[in-house]
Amino acid sequence: MKRTFGNDVPNYEELEKNVQLLFLNEHPIWADNHPVPPNIVYIGGIHQSQKQEIPEELKTVLDSSKNGVIYISLGSNAKSSLLPPETVAAMTKVLSKLPYDVIWKWETDELPGKSSNIKIYKWLPQADLLKHPKVKLFITQGGLQSADETINAAVPVIGIPMFGDQWYNVEKYVKHGVGLQLELSDLTETTFENAVRRVIEDKSFKNNMIRLRSLMREHPVPPLELAVWWVEHVLRHGGQHLRSPAAGLTWTQYYEVPLVLTVAAVCLTVLLVIVLLVLYVVRVVIKI
Repeated sequence: MKRTFGNDVPNYEELEKNVQLLFLNEHPIWADNHPVPPNIVYIGGIHQSQKQEIPEELKTVLDSSKNGVIYISLGSNAKSSLLPPETVAAMTKVLSKLPYDVIWKWETDELPGKSSNIKIYKWLPQADLLKHPKVKLFITQGGLQSADETINAAVPVIGIPMFGDQWYNVEKYVKHGVGLQLELSDLTETTFENAVRRVIEDKSFKNNMIRLRSLMREHPVPPLELAVWWVEHVLRHGGQHLRSPAAGLTWTQYYEVPLVLTVAAVCLTVLLVIVLLVLYVVRVVIKI
């Protein structure tokens, strides 16, 4: 920030307490529809670009597939080539005997156990590849943008989460009935094959994905236009009127801890006085 705006910019702690507007590249459905203050605006799908032509070589592979394509990518942070050898062996053994072509984002020149129906690439135009009608299944680590892109393409998924928010996203696949979850530590030939066959052959996963896409892509205003409108609104009027009164409060202030302690102390004092009075009366009665 200093490099861009100069040395007099506020520090992080000051900025954190003065957020006028927060955009979330997420859909409320994916966020479980929890309530948020007016200065939090959902713009899920804003990063989606217009469909572009995929490279000719890749297009040929997709177009020529007789039974459909399984696409595998673990994103840019988790590399497929660093998976445990036994996991790779289990996956390639299963994929080699299935009647589908496989396109696998693989970061090295060789894939151990690779069969003729498996093709590896170091980079792939994922968003456009997923939109090809021959893609039947996406095997992913469960990143948020991967989730958004596969929903936009209506391709059912198998999620193998590894870190961060990936467990959250993959659990949403299961919740919405658009895919299955596999834990890396539990992945075997049997569990992997059963998951692949089930997601491809059970049409409910595809149908649920089509319905979810319809819900998440129907906007009264396109996400980009919505973001621009809110930015201009805050530039004109500031954003203080959008902030919740609870913004910036400590947790003790937010939950009224001092008030709760005060009330508790008063209640305990009254209770103590009552107990002492009862004891005093009991002693007087006994003496009489």
